[in-house]
Amino acid sequence: MVQFDNQYRQIKLKVVYYGPALGGKTTCLQYIHRATDPLRRTKLYTLNTAADRTLFFDLLGLDLGRIRGYRLTLQLYTVPGQVQYNATRRAVLGGCDGIMFVADSQRKLAEANAESLRNLAENLRANGLDPDTCPVVFSYNKRDLPDLQARAELDRALNPRGLPAFETVATSGEGVIEAFSAVTHAVVVAVADRLGVASQPEVLRRLVENVTAAIQPLVRSGQPPAADAPIVVGTPARNGDLSDSDLVGEAVRANVALTDLNVRLDRLTTEFERRVAALRSINEFGRVMSLAREPEDVTAAFLDRLLSELKVGCGSLLLLDHKGELVEVLRRGLAADPLARRDDSGQSPAEVLLASRQLFVARLGDLEPEQLADAPWTNELRTLGFVGALAVPLVAQDRALGVVTAFADASRGEFEEDALELANAMAANAATALANARAWRSLEQLNRSLEEAVAERTAKLQDALLRAQTLAEQLEDRNVALETANRQLRDLERLKGDLLKRIAHELNTPVTAIQTAGRILSRYDEMPADKAVKFVEIITQEATRLAELISSSLQALVLGVPEGRPAPTAVEIPDLLRRVLAPLKGDVAAKRLAVQVKVAAGLEEIVGDGDQIEAALRAVVRNAVDFNREDGSVTITVRPLRRGAATVVELRVEDTGIGIPAHDLAHVSEVFWQGGNVLTAKPRGLGLGLAVARRVAENHGGSLEIASEEGKGTAVSILLPAVGGTP
Repeated sequence: MVQFDNQYRQIKLKVVYYGPALGGKTTCLQYIHRATDPLRRTKLYTLNTAADRTLFFDLLGLDLGRIRGYRLTLQLYTVPGQVQYNATRRAVLGGCDGIMFVADSQRKLAEANAESLRNLAENLRANGLDPDTCPVVFSYNKRDLPDLQARAELDRALNPRGLPAFETVATSGEGVIEAFSAVTHAVVVAVADRLGVASQPEVLRRLVENVTAAIQPLVRSGQPPAADAPIVVGTPARNGDLSDSDLVGEAVRANVALTDLNVRLDRLTTEFERRVAALRSINEFGRVMSLAREPEDVTAAFLDRLLSELKVGCGSLLLLDHKGELVEVLRRGLAADPLARRDDSGQSPAEVLLASRQLFVARLGDLEPEQLADAPWTNELRTLGFVGALAVPLVAQDRALGVVTAFADASRGEFEEDALELANAMAANAATALANARAWRSLEQLNRSLEEAVAERTAKLQDALLRAQTLAEQLEDRNVALETANRQLRDLERLKGDLLKRIAHELNTPVTAIQTAGRILSRYDEMPADKAVKFVEIITQEATRLAELISSSLQALVLGVPEGRPAPTAVEIPDLLRRVLAPLKGDVAAKRLAVQVKVAAGLEEIVGDGDQIEAALRAVVRNAVDFNREDGSVTITVRPLRRGAATVVELRVEDTGIGIPAHDLAHVSEVFWQGGNVLTAKPRGLGLGLAVARRVAENHGGSLEIASEEGKGTAVSILLPAVGGTP
């Protein structure tokens, strides 16, 4: 049954891989998953019921085309082949749009194939589906094994209607994609009337061509990457539970719904990451625009940056001149902009769009024939190989300034919603910057005119003019100083914003876990002790994690301290080390770490800001503990060193942990930088520790040095000027 997802504007088609046990259904689906999504943007799920499993994933990586603005997607399922799991098979078949029957070609399994085919017909009827009209494609699998039935034998036994059939070897992928392509085409054609295109042959033909174009590159050209382990959804049921087929069906449907929620969560995560990237691009673009003073600088930077962000190479910028006519001022990748050509009435599409002051996007693949006839410029776009066009009016303070256009070719694909939002935001920013640059230029021209008039009319004011110029230079110096201060303020604001976003993101997981555990504990008057203890452990662990996040966020206070050396204050070294190590005793004991402290004889104090130095040293020791191995060691050494003509005090922390890869050493002291995969192996904390240590060392006129060998450990040295040392 066709599913319409209005939130993501998607049409979902469901294809089920059916067949006898161990016939190769799972292997086929795993091969298709690897081939269609080599970048692992989607996940492979397995829905467990007792000893069987049902695989599932969304084919989001394939662009099968659009119908009235909705993107066409596929969901692929397998069913368990064992006889005792018939209820599961029946539940998974519910709402399917097509069947891939995977038959085992071995002669000894001929009866198992026939029985599975009969079972398929029964379960289709149980779900209100007609076996004679439901699209079915046959996959004669395991053609690489001995003692096989011939193709003709399999056709006579299983496929008397002459439906599409393919010889496959699922383990190597031979024939798997070809069979998948056939069932996809059959499903699209079969549901054409429900999609509203059965009466429009041209639209249906174009849709089938899109499906062919999307799947053709997947036909075997090499071994796809290794498969990821599937994500397990649900828990195995006891054998006794399977006696009630309705209960099994409900369990499967519940697991499918849970899987769908997981897929939606993945999509939301991807959407959030895209929006964060877009906001960063807009923020950086706004910074560039705020620094532009000449209109030419604004226009060139805007068009080039917009085309780069949209990942297209063709577009133009049209601006209104002093006569109110729309004139092309910049063009990239085009001999002429199709939207700038005037028709017989003397008006161009760009002028119409500017008058509407509304963003315009055209997806040529979605336009009906009558729409194409009403817009002759679409023929030129098709001739040039474009599949989409975008036009955004530039409006500043309710005054129209011009239009920017961009064109997407087939390799790039049509413009998505997030691309439209990005283009709209950048156009609004650029329009304001252009209006400001023009006003700035007018002001400069007026100033020059006044200066010339004053110079011409009176020579007596030369001395006053010189004094004014001197004042202007002083003002310029102060402006430079003010810009520097503003830049520092923006940096602090950006740091604050990044910190708030990271804290909000990091707090979400533990807070959600605590809330969930709390709701479960409060929901039941009587709960087994072991489960209650487990939920209490979850609350305790996540509360500890919250405490660590709060402690990490407090480190950011050091980053907000203005640059410059703090007031010199004596800091007792023994007391400093006690304050640093005290909060870490629990973590040290948990990992069974040996902590050794070495202080040079006669070295009793250092000079500086005690709170800053404590924060820096604790951050370094915290890393040495967190990234250490169990039964490892941490050594803290305080000693004087000679660096050239100067004497410094080295606070050195060495560990026996995992070490830092060589290519990461240059980044470890950057604000918010954290090594590892942020999705699968993200370290705890906010990534501020070494950034804080570096800032503290530099504020004291010192430096931070890091040496590490992957797999053997890391040594971090905070170098501070010694008391009475040569500056």
